[in-house]
Amino acid sequence: MAERLTFYDQHPFDWVAVDKAPHTGQFVSRPLIEMIESLDPNAFVLDVGCGPGRVLGFLAQRRIRAVGVDRSNVSVNMVRERYDVPCAVGDNLNLPFADGAVDVVISDGVIHHTDDPAAAFAENSRVLKTGGQMYLAVYKPYGRYPWLYKYPGAVIREGLLHSWSKPLVTVFAMLPYYLVHFARSKGRRTWVGARNLFYDYFVTPKVDFLARSVIEDWCSRAGLRVESYDENRGGNVHSFRLFKVGKPSTSRTPVAVARADSASMGSAPAR
Repeated sequence: MAERLTFYDQHPFDWVAVDKAPHTGQFVSRPLIEMIESLDPNAFVLDVGCGPGRVLGFLAQRRIRAVGVDRSNVSVNMVRERYDVPCAVGDNLNLPFADGAVDVVISDGVIHHTDDPAAAFAENSRVLKTGGQMYLAVYKPYGRYPWLYKYPGAVIREGLLHSWSKPLVTVFAMLPYYLVHFARSKGRRTWVGARNLFYDYFVTPKVDFLARSVIEDWCSRAGLRVESYDENRGGNVHSFRLFKVGKPSTSRTPVAVARADSASMGSAPAR
């Protein structure tokens, strides 16, 4: 029986040219760079939803011990080919690690694409040791992107379902998107890279937009503290640097609480 391909097997989030690998710090957010540069050299880092290894490449440059996990077998193979970093196929909702097994968890634009973001967050928290830290970046519930994904994105996704309309999507949506990125990158963005960004931005089948208040509520239940927050004004993603201070503040497990609340998470107000 043929292996079932995930969306990111077919469209890996691969937009960093391989020849730019020695300079992957250019493609990592400033808050994440600052966290990585502050790590103990002996820290053990888990990059959940690592994709083709953009962050893992930067960790390797810093000689920080890390392992990547991703649902996409194609992405995992890219990591193995490009970087000397261990990587495995795994699910964010069922990580193959014991409780408190890792010093640092990185979740850079991942849980908002999972089937259950609340449970994915709880699972990331579970494998993090007390005193460890997590970098979490998620889509904001305000700004231009929720509108773009819901309206132009719906037309694009529908257009890609039909052979007669796929060329129209390429000419009237994907090509302009490429030209904008090509100009902004001063000629460095390739067609393949822009296409992968386009699919991640408009075509990915699952996106949740998570308010700061939602993340803070999850943290309080999982025994994490928000150490710093970056609103990233003008951007689509906001990020959190979190510390695990102890046991969850509820008698139920974080995963149980997360699953109970996941249906209502998108209605929380943005801050």
